[in-house]
Order: sequence, then C-alpha cells, then structure tokens
Amino acid sequence: MCGICGVYNLAHEPLGGDSAIERMSRRLEHRGPDSAGFLKLPYLALAIRRLSIIDLESGSQPLSNETGDVSLVFNGEIYNFRELTAELGERGHRFKTRSDGEVIAHVYEERGIEFARELNGMFAIALWDARARRLVLARDRAGEKPLYYWQRGNTLVFGSEIKALVEFPGISRRLDPQAVSEYFLYGYFPAPASVFAEIRKLPAAHILIAEHGRVSIRRYWDLRDYLRPPGLARPSRCEVVRLTEDLRARLREASASRLVSDVPLGVFLSGGVDSSSIVANMSDLSPGNVSTFSVAFREKSFNEESYASLVSRRFRTRHHVVTADSESLKKAFEFLAAHLDEPLADPAVIPTYLLARFARQQIKVALSGEGSDELFGGYPTYLGARLAAYYQRLPRLLRVQLFERLQEWLPASPEAVPKGLFLRRFLAYADKDPTERHQTWFGIFAPAELDQLFTPQWAGAPPPSQRVLAPMTKILEGACFDDLIAELLYLDFRMYLEDNLLVKVDRASMACSLEMRTPFLDHRLIQFAAGLPADLRVRGFQLKYILKKAVEPWLPRKIIYRQKRGFSVPIARWMREDLKALVDRVLDEEKLRRQGLFNAPFVRRLLEDHWSERADHRKALWALLCFELWHERWASA
Repeated sequence: MCGICGVYNLAHEPLGGDSAIERMSRRLEHRGPDSAGFLKLPYLALAIRRLSIIDLESGSQPLSNETGDVSLVFNGEIYNFRELTAELGERGHRFKTRSDGEVIAHVYEERGIEFARELNGMFAIALWDARARRLVLARDRAGEKPLYYWQRGNTLVFGSEIKALVEFPGISRRLDPQAVSEYFLYGYFPAPASVFAEIRKLPAAHILIAEHGRVSIRRYWDLRDYLRPPGLARPSRCEVVRLTEDLRARLREASASRLVSDVPLGVFLSGGVDSSSIVANMSDLSPGNVSTFSVAFREKSFNEESYASLVSRRFRTRHHVVTADSESLKKAFEFLAAHLDEPLADPAVIPTYLLARFARQQIKVALSGEGSDELFGGYPTYLGARLAAYYQRLPRLLRVQLFERLQEWLPASPEAVPKGLFLRRFLAYADKDPTERHQTWFGIFAPAELDQLFTPQWAGAPPPSQRVLAPMTKILEGACFDDLIAELLYLDFRMYLEDNLLVKVDRASMACSLEMRTPFLDHRLIQFAAGLPADLRVRGFQLKYILKKAVEPWLPRKIIYRQKRGFSVPIARWMREDLKALVDRVLDEEKLRRQGLFNAPFVRRLLEDHWSERADHRKALWALLCFELWHERWASA
C-alpha cells in the first residue's frame, strides 16, 4: 500500500523546480513510510511513498518494462500477478522483480489503455508511456484506492489524497456549494465531486488519459453489465443449492487470493457474518496461524466483543482486543479531525482508526468484510423498503394518526441501534419515491431540510432540495433491475460503499500505515452477486439470505443469525456530555452567522432540542461538527 502523486504538463513545457513534487510526496508519508521514489522528466514528475508488502527488497517504485519506455507508480495490490507473470513470461516478457506492480507495465504493453481490465486487485495507477507520450491514471473497479486530480490549462496534478494536491501552487480551496449540499444529504461526497470546486475524484472503474494536449476520462468496467435482467424466472430449489455452493467457493477463492504477503497479516473481526467468514477461510488455509483484532466498547449496546471472542475460540486465532473508552475515542477523534482533508460524517471512522493503530503494532496487512452488505443485502433499510409497501396500503388517515401517536410516544435513545429514531424516519418518509426514501433513511438531512440548513446566499438557486438527488439519478440512468431491492443494492454499492465506507477504511488505516484488503470486493465475486435474484439476497424479511446459507458449514448459527449492529460510537451521548463544550464552540450561533454558510438559528434549535433530549439529532449535528472542524483546519489554510 502506498501513496502516489504527480504533475504533468500536457504541452510538454518545463515544470520548473522539484520542490512541489517533493512537498506533495512528503504529505503522503503516512501512506508509505518505508521508501520514496521519483520519476522526473522536464514536463512530468511522478512520486511514490511505499509501504512494502510484496518483494520487500527489489520492489521499489517507479517500476518499468524491460526497455524503460513504460513506467509507473501505483498504490494497491494486484492479486492475480502470479498468473499474469506466468502468462506474460510465455509471451516473451522479462521481469526484473518479484513485485506485483511490475506486471502492470507488461500488461499495458499487451493491452494498451485497456490494461486495467486484466487486473484483479485494488489500485490507483499512474502510468507513463514514453513512446506514445501518454499519461494514464486508473482506479480499481470498486474504488478501494483513492485518486484525486486538478487541471488548469496545460497543468494536470494528481494524488492519493487532497492534502498532496494542495501543496501545488495555485490550487484554490474554494468550496463547491453543490458538493457541500450533497454532503449534508449523503454524509460524504459522491464522485466525481470533492469538497473543493477545482479538485475532482477519478471515479471507480475509470481511467484518465492525458495525451495530445487533452484529457479524457472513460469507464473500463460497468457493474450494470452484470445485473440480473428483469423478468427472468425464479431459480429452482436445485439451482439455489448450486448458487449457494458457487458462492461459498468464490468467497473462499477471494479470501485465499488476498493472503499473498511477505509481511504479517490479520483480520479485523467484529463477530458478524462477514468478518467471521473471512476468519473461517483463513483458519482453514493457514491453521493455527491467524491473528484477529477487535474493539471492545464500554457501552453495552455498542459492544460486539463477545461475538468476536466466540469466533476466535472457534477457530483458535491469536485474538487481540483494544478497549475503546471515552478518552481514547476522543483523542482519536481529535487526530482525525486534523488528519482528514475532506469531511466525512461516518463516526465509525473513529473506532476503525483505533483498531488500525492497535493492529499496526503487530501486522502490516489486515483483511476486513467491507462490501458484503451492499452485495448481499445487509442493511435494515432494505427491510424498510419491503415494509413501506405494506404501510402504503393502509388508508392515509390511519397512516397520519399512527405517525402522530408514535411521534409522541417514542423516546430519544443514545443506543447504537436507536429503534425510535429509525421508526420516526421510516414513518416520516415512507410515502416518498423509493430511492429518495432509502437515501433519506440512510442519510443525514432530508432534501427539504437542506433548504432550511443553508443560507439563501450560499445555497443559491434552485434550492438544494431540487439538486441533491442528482448523483443518484445519474447513477441509476440506463440501469434495469429485477426488483426494488436490486436497485437499492446497486445504488449503495455505487455510492455509499465507494464514497463513504471505502474512504473511511482507506483513510483510517493508511493514517497508521496499515494495508486493508477486502475479499468481498473481488470483482469476480461482485459480478456473481450482481447477477443473483434479489430475492436470494433479501428473502422476505431475512437479510443476506444466500450468504448466510453459504457460510452455514463454517460458522455457528449464533454468529450467522444474530442482529446486525454496525460499527459506531456513542455520538448522541457524547454531544450531550463529553463533547458538549466543543460542539457549543464549533457550532456557535454567532460564528456560523459570520461564516455565512448555515442558517445559524436553525442549527441552534437542533442543538437545543438534542441537548434537552426532546429529539435525537445525532446524525445531523455530527455531520455539522465534522464539517466545521474540517473547515477550521483545511478551508482557509
């Protein structure tokens, strides 16, 4: 795992001194503390900060082909590099290292700009073709590895994190009002936007080609090509058995491919079905040699350690537990508030960072279960979609009365799974369009609330409520689904996974120089899952139906069929107690008035209602707190 960055002049005019690329490289040292490498031409500079995982001695970057006319730096891992090396060797290619990255140069020689299609892995790549005078940037299919870019005139600047780009002179830190509005709906920044108006993300499964003085971007892989077409007959019982066995084999293969390493590795174990199935596979492939890591919380409703311990005992792993108390969580939050160069409203980034920092004391690589929920249907909102269909059949008057009664009866709850909060949201938005409803249940502010959140001067026209659903609309354009659940799964894979969960995992782990690998995001497994009937993923009111059936031979039923909790921290209580003074300062009404972005009295009402426990505004206030702390550190630096 590494950090990459670069500067390219499309007109092949001299870049000037080396100071900019060296400053950019230094800002990525946390991603790769083991070594630094550069490729410097008069009009091109590439840099790499390396975290050495495979071929520790000779795998330094930049890497190149035999003749040196194809050179590259890359962040990630290529899991099928051994198969590709053997195949390319038979075709006459010669390799100088045992590195997984060197194979990229030779695949490019064979396939040109279609090279990324051949790679099974997670990656952000910058490749220079000297003969064609072409720079190619590529990002993996799911978006595990990040890549940002900026262009003005003939200058193209790119890097693994925004903090590297802003070291280049002249890059503006002007906020993007549309992207900021979207952040307060989704809790993250949907690609290709970033928080800064001039900086963009290269979307997952895309390549950027800079040649002949122009920049173009194209998709090289599309999940829509693998979706199950509508109207197909439901699979027979025998077919379901075959699909279940096939899934079990594919998950095992994906886990095995991610065990290639020349350094110690382990598993982040929550005790849920996803991470536990990875532990089961690792233990079978490497018996008695598996290290597992988990977080224990003092608050009972947040703590899953008993399940993690059960799995550890079952597979006899070397289990390590870090306890997340209030003090350690607060210190982690303070560090991340300064470290994250783009706001992220997911509080799970805090325990993820704590766990990564703890695990890094013993390992360099960890496996995790990200992606399973979006592929196989793990979120309660999918059940909400089913319930909403029944709820809408009730007479409207009865629905209104039910909502009003429950609003009065349901208390605010500080627990990890606040049933009252979920039920309120369900009833408030059950009559909306299904995809808007799903996002509102999942997200921060409802679209209509955004018109109250921002000042008219900042929000502009048309109001945010009429614009913020545009990323969803664009992603769903041209896709066909066999039912609503399949549509929601696709939407969550393309947005929530790519721009929230994988950002969280990457930033939290790389802040500690720890590589994360995700077996569920093997593209062959992704394609298989996308083609499954939605009814096999969410059957009736059972989440992850086929995945749970597939892992029944591996795991105790107590693990497979337990309630999903998620991975979070007690932010509702925090903002009433431990963080109250900080929240009060950061969201001070007069401060917000001077800033001019937010409707200060509206924010103050949210605070007062939350503090008095008249309402639970944990998600909204947390998103505001994270944004304002980020703004103090990054927006005006």
